[in-house]
Amino acid sequence: MKKIIFIFIISVSFCFALNINQIDQTMKTDLDKTLSILRDKSLDNDKKSQKLFEMFDSYFDYKLMAKLALSKHYDSLNDDEKTRFSEAFERRLKKSFTDKLVFYTDQNIEIIGSQRPNPNRYFLDTQILNDGTIYKIIFKFYKANEDDFLIYDVDILGVSIIQTYRTQFNNLSGNLSFDQILKRLDTTNLPDNQTAKK
Repeated sequence: MKKIIFIFIISVSFCFALNINQIDQTMKTDLDKTLSILRDKSLDNDKKSQKLFEMFDSYFDYKLMAKLALSKHYDSLNDDEKTRFSEAFERRLKKSFTDKLVFYTDQNIEIIGSQRPNPNRYFLDTQILNDGTIYKIIFKFYKANEDDFLIYDVDILGVSIIQTYRTQFNNLSGNLSFDQILKRLDTTNLPDNQTAKK
């Protein structure tokens, strides 16, 4: 089921950052578009992923996600290494999405509420219904500028994707070089989100 959840996470997409008052409705619209694309039997998985990437590429803040995932180790990188790591991290997320498209059957996702823990954060609560079981997902937005928000993290079943990666990188950083960590990003699967604590 984690594979299906990740498809919905990476499929949420827009052309630009959203005003705080637009998030709920635009998310609903884009989730409906995502379901339509996933259910289109005339499209192969490569075409589906291409269409979905065209929608969300500028909405997820991949650079910030990469920085948060690498945590304290990010500041030790030079500018070139930061760019290379951010690009590798984005490739990892996209590859995980594309690989998991084959597991989609006919699941539904819906918005069930929202939270604003502080003026600079907005959390959108959603759930996936699969064979009568509910799986909760929280999309976490931050205030990028003025009233515009971007996604910087997603909680799956109570566990943060960014925290999961951070735990992985903390474990690797003492044993692997920077280039070896980049290679791991390009060759290994998305980490098991149950191995990290929230």
